[in-house]
Amino acid sequence: MMSDTQNRSKKGLFSFFLITLYIAAFSMLLYFLISGFDYYASPLTDHPHHELYKDLKPGGFRSHGFGILGSIMLILLLLYSVRKRMRMFQRLGPLSQWLNLHIFFGVTGPLFIILHSTLKLNGLVAVSFWSMVAVALSGILGRYLYLQIPRNIIGQELSLHEVVELNQNLMNQLTKNFQMDLPEIQKVESLFLISPQQEQNIIKSLFHLITGDVRFFLKSRKIKKQMRTHYQISTTQMQTFFGLLKQRALISRRINLWNKIHQLFHYWHVFHKPFALVMYIIMVIHIGIVIWLGYRWIF
Repeated sequence: MMSDTQNRSKKGLFSFFLITLYIAAFSMLLYFLISGFDYYASPLTDHPHHELYKDLKPGGFRSHGFGILGSIMLILLLLYSVRKRMRMFQRLGPLSQWLNLHIFFGVTGPLFIILHSTLKLNGLVAVSFWSMVAVALSGILGRYLYLQIPRNIIGQELSLHEVVELNQNLMNQLTKNFQMDLPEIQKVESLFLISPQQEQNIIKSLFHLITGDVRFFLKSRKIKKQMRTHYQISTTQMQTFFGLLKQRALISRRINLWNKIHQLFHYWHVFHKPFALVMYIIMVIHIGIVIWLGYRWIF
């Protein structure tokens, strides 16, 4: 069993690795976008006459490479599902890290495909492209909903009983370490988070989840300053104090919306999976036709 220090160290290394991946991918995308901007910005009818046409057309050397790289990233998206469903892979890192890689491939893969297509979309390719966009955008929402479900350090979902127990432990830490009673804690929580009522419908619940987080983000600095003055907490203790309050408020909200959050996650899967299936089917057809027509890139 690894210590908390080892877990934090591994988490820090993975975060550094992930940030490096994002910087490398977006730097590459930005470089090629700027270098080919004149071609991409010109009307589609003028593309065949442009000096970069042979290199940047969908079948050109550079754009073909973008298509291959983007397709590989879309295939690598499936590794998250494999890790989640197959027991033999469950020891290969926390599920949350696999999800972060899944999101990386889901964000950068479509961007390389966009460069590959040069926005020249028609027929089945257009269907696949917009399915890919729907998958990417819904993936952002899926990540947000995933974060609404409390999990342990290896990414497994906590039961409602475990969440209630965790919430009580957080309150105990606050009352013990900072001499705050429950009414004081609830008063501070109410300043920056909304707890939607259980009877609200799915759309309203999602709206309140998002607006509650936006409200917290916008007011957090001001609230920290007020609490530091009111409770006479040192700067070094403030981070722990505020972190505990935030965790407790978020968990309280998720307990209140336990069923709604799980319903939202279920509906998200219903929306996300069909678009992903369409995207992969048409991608395979597209790649098969390209190979049949003799486009081999450098292979």
